Amino acid sequence: MLQRFSRLSNASLAVIFAIFCSSVSAEKVIYDTDMGIDDWSAMLVVANHPDIELLGVTSNGVGEGHCAENMVNIPGLLALSNSPDVPFACGDHYPIDGYFAFPGPWRQQADTLSGVPVPKTNRQPTNMDSVELIHHLLSQQDEQVVLLSAGSLTNIAQWLHKYPDDMPKVSRLVMMGGGFDAPGNIIVPGFTGDHPNKKAEWNIYVDAVAAEQVFASNLAVEVVGLDLTNQVKVTPEYAKRFKSEVRTPAAKFWDKVLDDNDWFIESEEYYFWDVLAALVVVEPELCQGELQSVWVEFSEVKSGGKWTDTSMPKITEAGKTRSHYDPATFGITLIGGNNPAVKICRHTEPQRAFDALIEILNVERQSDIQPI
Repeated sequence: MLQRFSRLSNASLAVIFAIFCSSVSAEKVIYDTDMGIDDWSAMLVVANHPDIELLGVTSNGVGEGHCAENMVNIPGLLALSNSPDVPFACGDHYPIDGYFAFPGPWRQQADTLSGVPVPKTNRQPTNMDSVELIHHLLSQQDEQVVLLSAGSLTNIAQWLHKYPDDMPKVSRLVMMGGGFDAPGNIIVPGFTGDHPNKKAEWNIYVDAVAAEQVFASNLAVEVVGLDLTNQVKVTPEYAKRFKSEVRTPAAKFWDKVLDDNDWFIESEEYYFWDVLAALVVVEPELCQGELQSVWVEFSEVKSGGKWTDTSMPKITEAGKTRSHYDPATFGITLIGGNNPAVKICRHTEPQRAFDALIEILNVERQSDIQPI
């Protein structure tokens, strides 16, 4: 869809945005985010895309960002977009079970938006937590809604458990997480270089129990895992191209993030993770794959070790004793088992994804358009 916009001016893009909003039924989306670095641009995609109506943003403290900081950073990012007023909320601070967490420096980067400023707003989160907000938003809709998950599946699993009758309201869950043939991404030199887990992906690893509950449900799931995202590597050449085409506050923000993370790009370990999942919501051609059953590995052990986050409470939100798990196998996604089949994305169109991000982030905010 976005390819048709590639030669249009910024003003023309704004007109197209208005036309879409008024005459075309946009895809209704609830965005569930852990507020890591790639979530920021993914949020700007779903908040700015002319084919998406963003209903709300949910988060938790399980992923990279902490709740308090998320509740400031989310409205700041939304203020850069065409969806500045959508409701937002946070959920639990810890995973459904287990003691694993993202490295501290990554969490600090998430909480500070990599040091790149966003507009200060007076907006406050809803008086509902994330699970209640998902339920509330779904209950208001006559049409089905897409859930987009760009972090741990904690909120989604808890929502499924509490409100199973909501499922018919959801057309599909597009999730960034997991991997099958691709190597895992838990091991990162300088942070987790001696970690024993060579196969898991971070979003699944921090709450594998939640992920298994989601895969065991009857939701229509599309898995944008490492097998797909590894095909869309962010290079210095792409960052340079992005900089040359910046025209809006949203694009300027992301350009500064890329500048601050040039070391990450040069490490050849930075990919379109959550951004690709966001694009798949309205561009299904970017997810070519097959239907297969998926299950998530987690094996209990008697006690924790080096990778255990001992700051977590010993009692879970459900009132059960928190379990220890083997870090070497926790969160590995495997094909097989008896769970309902899900769509595993295997092939994509990298250039199309690269072009789309530039175009969507450069759609002008309606408040910036001067009357004719």
